[in-house]
Amino acid sequence: MNKDRFFTMDVDKRAEEINKMLVNSDLKGVAETLGIAYSSFTKEMQKQDFVFIARENQYFKFIRDKELLGTTKPSDKATTGFQEELTFIKENLETLKSLVSTVNEKPTLVLDKEIYNSKAKYVNKNLKLNEAIYEKFSKLCENQFPHLKVQDLIAQALLSFTNEFQTNE
Repeated sequence: MNKDRFFTMDVDKRAEEINKMLVNSDLKGVAETLGIAYSSFTKEMQKQDFVFIARENQYFKFIRDKELLGTTKPSDKATTGFQEELTFIKENLETLKSLVSTVNEKPTLVLDKEIYNSKAKYVNKNLKLNEAIYEKFSKLCENQFPHLKVQDLIAQALLSFTNEFQTNE
């Protein structure tokens, strides 16, 4: 790209070209390559709401209003990805609704990451428990959490109890 082409080309295409040049250079280097004063270069690049994001070392189109989202021209790759996601949601809408309602109806058990700590030291303990209480607990685990180990569920119960009733002494 040369100086004349820079000033005459479409701003979207220009931003793409400049971003390609910025992969191997900085703003001042690109301005020098084009033979344009740095201040003129940056001023021209800001036309039609292009902004430079330093951490990305790239120019991006600035969107001023949410209503304008539909009028911007996203890249084909972004459009394709969005369309694929939208199609997936449409095709699986009933399943997703069912999943959300199931999660909302039943409490979700999330084991604390301390339960799975690979550096933890494990001990074996024999506990004398009320048989009816243990049977109730065991059936609950088997019916609602068959994918979890009973020892992990007991550890979670102990941890939850400790967290709830422990006082900072």
